[in-house]
Amino acid sequence: MRTSDVNKLNRMLSYGLYPLLFMVMAGYAWIELHQPPGQLGRYYPYYLMGVLGVMLLVEVLHPLRTQWRMTYSSFFRRDLPFLMAGAVTLGLSNYLAGVAIVHFGLMRGESSAGLPLLPAVILALAIPDLLWYWLHRISHEGRGRFGQWCWSMHLAHHLPQQVYLFMHAVAHPINAIMVRIIMTVPLFFLGFSTEVLFVANLIVGLQGLVSHFNVDIRVGWFNYVLIGTELHRYHHSSDPVEAKNYGAVVSVWDLLFGTFYYRPQQVPNQLGVTNPAAYPTDRQFLRVLLLPFKRLKRE
Repeated sequence: MRTSDVNKLNRMLSYGLYPLLFMVMAGYAWIELHQPPGQLGRYYPYYLMGVLGVMLLVEVLHPLRTQWRMTYSSFFRRDLPFLMAGAVTLGLSNYLAGVAIVHFGLMRGESSAGLPLLPAVILALAIPDLLWYWLHRISHEGRGRFGQWCWSMHLAHHLPQQVYLFMHAVAHPINAIMVRIIMTVPLFFLGFSTEVLFVANLIVGLQGLVSHFNVDIRVGWFNYVLIGTELHRYHHSSDPVEAKNYGAVVSVWDLLFGTFYYRPQQVPNQLGVTNPAAYPTDRQFLRVLLLPFKRLKRE
């Protein structure tokens, strides 16, 4: 393939892949919202497998940094154990939430019913993201026992020195439970409709995947709306000056509270923690799981 053709393909991937993924998600959401009552989400496994398949193929063929690529060791010795722990954690969290709802008779109102779908979805993204922003920021910047404990709980996600699609799953189960609580419980009690929660969760899921994507995706001004590949990659920088962007989905809280970091067309020189020798390696699964139960000083 000629150099000009390669450059054209790379440019199409950089500026066209994310809009394509977002349009696919929006189209899928439209299809699901028009399903008969009680069947919302019936095609979700096909949607997820399709999106993951396309993203994984592009990531393998066109990685932004070869040193950030998924390897046999990184997947089987790190990602897979965390994926399995995350699946168990998710299943247990959902079960306990269901038991609590039935046992305590927790009923939701429909406070979002008076809002059109789009404004309700925006609120359903922004409200929990504000809570996560502050917990996430405390995990990185907080002092004292609580701040140090939050860092030890969140640290697993920052030990890897790569970012790629499946690396998104590398997280301590306690961290995963806290994220689950923050992203769902407030919206449940605020009474957002099932349709609003479904669409909001689709956006959260897509942003979670693209934020760890090892592909040169560029979205320009849209970085000031949603946290995606360009912004979250800096969050994983080993340089504390760059490791900002604490929001999970929307950029507004980082912009408002002065932690927005964006350098167009640049990437961090080094990913991971500042002093890796102070912690277990990301392959030492059991030692990483024990971190929140030990006295750990922030680097």
